[in-house]
Formats: sequence, C-alpha cells, structure tokens
Amino acid sequence: MKDKKTPFCKVPFLVGYTTGTTRNYRYRDCCSKRPQLYSDPGQDFQEWWKSDELNQFRKEMMETKEHPAECLTCEIAEKYEGNNFTSLRTAINKWDQTDYTHPAGWNITFGNTCNLACWSCNESASSVIFQHKKKAGLVSGKDLSESNFEKFWPDLKKNILKSYEHHETVNLTLLGGEPLYNKIVIGFLQDLVDMNLASRTRLEFHTNGTVYPYKIFPKDKKSPWQHVCMFISLDAVGPYAEWLRYGCNWSKVDTVVDSLIVSSDYVEIHCTLTVLNINQLQELSSYAESKNVRLRISTTAEPDFMALKNWDLPKDSLLVNKQYDQFQLYYDLIGTTPKTGSSDRLKDYIRKFDGVRKPLNEFDKTSADKLEW
Repeated sequence: MKDKKTPFCKVPFLVGYTTGTTRNYRYRDCCSKRPQLYSDPGQDFQEWWKSDELNQFRKEMMETKEHPAECLTCEIAEKYEGNNFTSLRTAINKWDQTDYTHPAGWNITFGNTCNLACWSCNESASSVIFQHKKKAGLVSGKDLSESNFEKFWPDLKKNILKSYEHHETVNLTLLGGEPLYNKIVIGFLQDLVDMNLASRTRLEFHTNGTVYPYKIFPKDKKSPWQHVCMFISLDAVGPYAEWLRYGCNWSKVDTVVDSLIVSSDYVEIHCTLTVLNINQLQELSSYAESKNVRLRISTTAEPDFMALKNWDLPKDSLLVNKQYDQFQLYYDLIGTTPKTGSSDRLKDYIRKFDGVRKPLNEFDKTSADKLEW
C-alpha cells in the first residue's frame, strides 16, 4: 500500500461503476475521472474488471508520484476539503478492504426511472423529462432506458452478490433516476435482507426526498442495514421547489425528509446550484440548519445556459441577496465568463415546455413577477 500522502487511489481497485443513457448501460472506471474508460456495450463485468485498459490505469496509479492528469477533479476538491468538499479519492481511501480481486463497493445507476422533472436534469436521468421533452418536440422515439437496464441487470447483480464472497462489508451507492422509486432497487434490497446480507451492507442513496421506502426501512423495527447514508437532493424550499423540481409536493418532501433523518445514520442535503435557484440559497440553508443536517452545494456546468459563470445579464436579475457573506463564493461566480445569449437560451428552453408544465407564476407569483428575465 502506498503512503497516504501520495496520489494513490483505491477507486480502480475497489469500486465497480456503471453508467447509462437512454440507449445503453456500461461499466466505467470512475465517476470523477476525465476522460473516463468504458466497457464495450454488452461486455460482461469480469472481462471489463480484468481488461488491459483498467489494469494499465491501476499500474499507473501504483507508480505515479503526482496526481494523474485525468484525476484533476479530486486534486481540486482536496484543496477545499472541509468546506463542503470531500474528494472521492479521500472517501474511498478510508476503506480498509485489501482484497483487490473483486469490488468491495458499487456505484450503480439504476436506469432513468424517476417521478420528477427537475429543470437542471436531463432525459438520461429522468423518465419524466423524456416524456416532457417528447411532448415538447425535443426528442423522438422511445425511452429505452428501463428495458436496456433490465438486460444489463443480471450480470451486474451476479457480480454485486459475488462481492460478499470477497469482503465482509460491501458498500452500495444507489442512483437513478430516483432509486427509491425503482422496483428493481427495492426488490434487490429485499433480496439482501432475505439472504441475511443487510447487516454486511453499507447503503448510500442519492434521492429526491419524495419517497419513503417503508418496505426496506420499517419505522417500527431496528434497521437491518449496517449503515445508511441519505443524500437528499433539494434546490429550494416551498412553492419554488415545486416548480424547480417539477412534480414534487413540498409538504410531502418535508415529511419524507424528517422520516429519512430518523431512519438513517447520516443525512445531507445536496443542492445543485444554477441561475434558477441561487436566489433561494439562504432559504435552503436555513431549512438545512433547522433539520440539523449539512448542506452540500455544487455548481452545474450543464446545461451551460444554467451555469452561474455563463450568465450574461446583471447579477441583480437573479435576485441575489448580497447580505449573506457565507455564499459570496457562489455570488462571485455569476457572469465570470459570460456567454452571450445564455439568458435568452434559458428563457427559450423554459418556454418550450409551455403546455407541458405549469409556469412559475402558478407556484410562486412573487418570484415570477420580480425576475427580470
């Protein structure tokens, strides 16, 4: 094992990653590395795990004395750790598993099955967005994400279960879509309970806070899981949240958040910051504080017309409240590299869904009236 002060990273030795679109699902080497390595469509996991490409990357990781150029995301994150940032490398390097022959953890994208249509998301991660875009004439054909994942699942499931033959504890990070809304996810977790593997399983969910999984987290019984971590995606509160994460009911979200806090070992609220919700940041921060949970903020680069740095109108057009100094870092990002026409493209994009989604003024008339753009 290399000294922890070196750039050595356990990810390519211990974590199995999947990725998917509406067209296909594949294995990949990491979620933070750029560019990423991908398995061939249809390639089984064992062939991918032992592939020359992945072994070459592992060899480079063992020999390097500096951060590989592909690992810039973690290198940058580690400069700000402790300030709403933790690099993937830091997190995985804490794992104590030493058997590198099969993954001790999995990062799984369970298709795009979802119950919301968030403005900053896309059809690869939301079946509802695909439906909305099709109605708006922005996509055509069929959403094949669910059927393609069902074909991919048997090989993936077999190899996840194999992890329990190699490791006493297995880490599962579950994404979607909305994993708690996905029947395959709930069925698989029930299988782990029935196979007496739950006590050896550490779960990490990325959820939108609209669904409480009573079947696998019964409120009146002790949790069967070794550890449960919930990362709840919220970008605003109240009526504005109902427009921004289209399809949610804020009252229900608030109730589910409370339930998840009680039934989980650790909870964070994750905010995807765009030009659409930077004006909601203080209210969201206060909400997280009232729940006694950490708020983790990340900025988006896509769609590019929602990115703070690309905004081409005055900052005041985003209703930024300048009195809150703790968010100055994000306020300063607004318009740093403006892209001409980004505000017009945003308006055009939102208007494309007229007749498909209710407008902002039906949720939050005050904000709708004040926004200049």
